[in-house]
Amino acid sequence: MDKTDRELLELAAKAYWADEIDDVVSIEWSEQDEAILYAHADNQDHNGQDREYCWNPLTDDGDAFRLFVKLNLTVICGDGSSSAVQNPHVSTLKIVPHGDDPCADTRLAITRAAAAVATEALAHHALMERYFGRVNTQDQAQEGVKK
Repeated sequence: MDKTDRELLELAAKAYWADEIDDVVSIEWSEQDEAILYAHADNQDHNGQDREYCWNPLTDDGDAFRLFVKLNLTVICGDGSSSAVQNPHVSTLKIVPHGDDPCADTRLAITRAAAAVATEALAHHALMERYFGRVNTQDQAQEGVKK
């Protein structure tokens, strides 16, 4: 079953900001903007208040490009489709046939691949917690293995 735009964006945001969420970045869904609203500790106004920004790689080329770069995705466009994958994790491969807007289809492939990256990371994290107790970072997981 295909995920909704909201589900895709929430997962993609978790992949994009990964370890920064809760420490320096907060994210939330905005129904009005149909996008993720994020506040980063470095983005404050002149009164020291956090500023929120919209993030939507499904509609914004810049957001999609930064997502593609940060996650080190491989993107291929051609033969009537766009595909995106995080190598060597072939399970993150997402292919989107081109419709009327190949750019939108490419942004969708990037966002779907990012959501798959987050899904894999969350599953791995849950598995680590199951075997080693509460695990917050890869270093803690490795410490648990050493004990």
